[in-house]
Amino acid sequence: MAYDFEAIKARVRDISYTPGTDALHHISPLLLQAQDLTATALVRLTALNNSTYTNIAGSRAGLELLASVVSSSSLAGTDLAHVVLANPYEGAQFAGYPADNEAVRTVRHAEAIPQMNGHLDDAVHQLDLCAIGCHYLAHGISEDLARAGGQAGGRTADDGPRSDSGPVRRPHRTEQRGPPV
Repeated sequence: MAYDFEAIKARVRDISYTPGTDALHHISPLLLQAQDLTATALVRLTALNNSTYTNIAGSRAGLELLASVVSSSSLAGTDLAHVVLANPYEGAQFAGYPADNEAVRTVRHAEAIPQMNGHLDDAVHQLDLCAIGCHYLAHGISEDLARAGGQAGGRTADDGPRSDSGPVRRPHRTEQRGPPV
């Protein structure tokens, strides 16, 4: 997965676009790919969390690292969605409003470009964090498994449940959440 994050990071970093329809055509596939990578990371986090890996001492750090990859990947997708939002579209105005002339169009594009580039830079940063996290995770899991193979420590199925608490239930909006502050 690290290489997938590195590949999309390079595509986002090196993207060339013209604001408007061209930008939408270039950003949309990247946004969808970022969302796919987020889903993949979440599926792998769930699989790892449900595996016997959790019985190995130190596995929590790996799970938390993979959760941070899910978060950073999601943030990269959000950054790309913000590029889509900042993009100046060329649709017609409401009836009764004058159409944009070339000068207005040029100003709209000039104002949008720094915003769009800022969001692209943020996405590159988040994708870089994802790639780094995946590399560290792969190394950490390898070390954890090697260490576990050499010792008889760690939890076993007979050690009981992994947590003292049950599922967390969020209060419904109509339920009181505590004393007012």
